[in-house]
Amino acid sequence: MKKKFLFLPVVLITILFSSCSSDDDVIDRLRTLNDIPANADLSIDYLPINIFEIPVEKSLDLRQLIEDELGTDEVLNQVKEIELDDMVIDLVSADDQDNFDFLDSVTLGIKTDDLPYKEVATIDNVPTEVTNLDLNTIDDLYIDEYAKSETLKLVIKFKSTQDAVNLNIKLKMKFDAKLDPSL
Repeated sequence: MKKKFLFLPVVLITILFSSCSSDDDVIDRLRTLNDIPANADLSIDYLPINIFEIPVEKSLDLRQLIEDELGTDEVLNQVKEIELDDMVIDLVSADDQDNFDFLDSVTLGIKTDDLPYKEVATIDNVPTEVTNLDLNTIDDLYIDEYAKSETLKLVIKFKSTQDAVNLNIKLKMKFDAKLDPSL
């Protein structure tokens, strides 16, 4: 009988510790928002032949894009650790191009008036005869301050062998974020 009572505290402590780690995982999953969509239409009047990857900058109001998609203007104030999870570029139209054959590589980065340039997505060898590009995003790169900024600039570095005129593209982005537990 005494052996049963000695064994009981060990079992209870084991259950307590194993349930705590499981609860932490559940709480972490409840605080995580996955696949927050944000789509942007960009127009670029002229992309010259660019063998030196000279960057092109475009203003991007990511804060507004996310707010439009989610229907609330407070979501970015409640999150931390925002990470770009997926990035696809669709060719909508161009005067002289039917696909992305004019590109060899593309690197997208972001910067603001107050924050330095950070690379967020890239594709090194653009496939031929495609009208959408699935870029590789940088893992564990948190861009919360960039996403919350009103001066966000998208920096497009590309290598190309042909010009593109009146280029219209759609950026399809998905973000993961965690709710700030201090709020």
